[in-house]
Amino acid sequence: MPTRAPSHNATTLLTFATIISCTLNVFLLIYVWKHSSFSTKLQTGRPHNFEYAHPPLEIPATFSPSTMVMQHPDTEYPASNDRKWATIVPPMLGFIRLGPEGTPFSIAMFHQLHCVNGIRFAYRGARDGLFKTPEALAKSFGHANHCFDILRHGLLCKADTTLARASAGNATVVRHCEADHAQVREYVTSNQAFWEGVPFPKDEQTEYVEGWES
Repeated sequence: MPTRAPSHNATTLLTFATIISCTLNVFLLIYVWKHSSFSTKLQTGRPHNFEYAHPPLEIPATFSPSTMVMQHPDTEYPASNDRKWATIVPPMLGFIRLGPEGTPFSIAMFHQLHCVNGIRFAYRGARDGLFKTPEALAKSFGHANHCFDILRHGLLCKADTTLARASAGNATVVRHCEADHAQVREYVTSNQAFWEGVPFPKDEQTEYVEGWES
């Protein structure tokens, strides 16, 4: 008995259903990509002036994890290049302001990078005879001592378990980072632009923050 061919209406309906299904799948893939860890877009979460009952302990935003490949030795940041090292920290040392009054906060990563640069400068200044007075030398070394504590605390807190080959010479290390440092810097830029021109609140933190603006 001959097989009956599908009607024109049935073929049209099947084609339409296939198009709708493909379209929905595309939208679903786009949604999953935007909300997954593979997205490089910064998810800000809360406005910069949100109200809080208790001071926040972390930046109120979601950052994607990232992978960094590091080659040793790294010649991109020579110890004598002050200008190059100055770029590792955003303006105002990466301070941000949160809450209705714009209370200032430092970010641990940028505080630690500032400390690495401070220790580098103390070393370079002592090595190259840049300090003109004993007082200037003592001030720089005093800051370096503070920075050793900051870095020690940060390293112990993060307890990075990335493995590196225990061999001499050049080595490549792949690190899987908790947050994309470029996104953190993007957040700082956005936050500082939001509060630009707004005076600091008159509290005990203001003098400390204003002294760190350079």
